[in-house]
Amino acid sequence: MKDSAALRKQNKPDGFMCVSCSWAKPADPHVFEFCESGAKATAWDLTSKRMTPEFFQLHTVTELLSWHDHDPEEAGRLTAPLRYDPATDKYVQVEWQQAFDEIGRELNQLEPDSVVFYASGRASLETSYMYQLFARMYGTNNLPDSSNMCHESTSVGLKEAIGVGVGTITLEDFEKTDLMFFFGQNVGTNSPRMLHQLQDARKRGVPIITFNPLREPGLVRFANPQSPVQMLTPDNTQISTRGRA
Repeated sequence: MKDSAALRKQNKPDGFMCVSCSWAKPADPHVFEFCESGAKATAWDLTSKRMTPEFFQLHTVTELLSWHDHDPEEAGRLTAPLRYDPATDKYVQVEWQQAFDEIGRELNQLEPDSVVFYASGRASLETSYMYQLFARMYGTNNLPDSSNMCHESTSVGLKEAIGVGVGTITLEDFEKTDLMFFFGQNVGTNSPRMLHQLQDARKRGVPIITFNPLREPGLVRFANPQSPVQMLTPDNTQISTRGRA
């Protein structure tokens, strides 16, 4: 029930942004403004499962390396700081103060600008704020996160192509455009919620021309999971009016 209540607020103007993709919160959202990946991401964030130090007493690192990627996630969240012990090939618990002392000792031996404070782009705004504040007090602004690293090629490529390193359109532009081109974007996999805007554009008669080495099913035809008619009948919407591989 807790997860269901949270999903009702997901990607809503008075709610929170989904962490599974970067598609914006619409001003007029659907009742269920999330995809399967978004629901899974939220369920994981709200998980009550915990990976305690006792868990690591039962499993060596060599054993854990043989697990499927989803298995450690299914085991739950870490609850204590850990240190790798090469003698036993296991992670062992250390006290928080010991962890802070050792991290501080290592940082004090380094030049601040030689240190990179890498973090997850999924961190909350509050967590990210405290983390960057700590880095700047330490003396550096080397603060890349996973999103920054992921989009570095985009920021370079876009600047060379159009003169700026970010996109120049807004969500409202989808309602006003009279032509769309897609180059190598797999919407159904990377941003499924975007298919709703593409469906609305096609209903207005907007041509969508796709260039993609992969045949993305969502960009061929789209059956809206929030439409009872399209779910209960063979009805769907042709998205791409022309495509090239």
